[in-house]
Amino acid sequence: MIDDRSAKYLDTLIPEVKPVFAAFLLEVKEALKEEGLDYRVICGTRTMEAQAALYAKGRTEPGPKVTNAPPGSSFHNFGLAIDCGVFRGKSYLDDGTKEEQALADRMHKLAGSIAPKHKLRWGGNFKTIYDAPHFEYDTPYSLAQLRDRRQQKRPLI
Repeated sequence: MIDDRSAKYLDTLIPEVKPVFAAFLLEVKEALKEEGLDYRVICGTRTMEAQAALYAKGRTEPGPKVTNAPPGSSFHNFGLAIDCGVFRGKSYLDDGTKEEQALADRMHKLAGSIAPKHKLRWGGNFKTIYDAPHFEYDTPYSLAQLRDRRQQKRPLI
């Protein structure tokens, strides 16, 4: 069963990919249940303004860099990506102790191994940044093409 928080973020995605991400999430949740853990969506579609704020971190705003993607350069901006977190009850393990973070990373890798079955790409395989919580729909279009297609009001997948 998909939790309310995940459902809320899945609802922000474009309609064509919602069932794909939902099926992926349910499969990962089932796999993590054996460990007493849960996998929840913590981010879905992101506005250009929200992307700009994230991109500013570690550049013009305090804090570490969290993304290499300026606005319009993230699949989140097109309703084609989610970020997930590993939870034990209400505890978010990705920001926990070193041991909890290592466990979360192992669970993200497990999810990453399931992703291709659902036509998703895993951020843990990115060349420029290791983004273990990130999953995006494997669309045939580049980000530049997605920006053009959105401007032309053409389908994104």
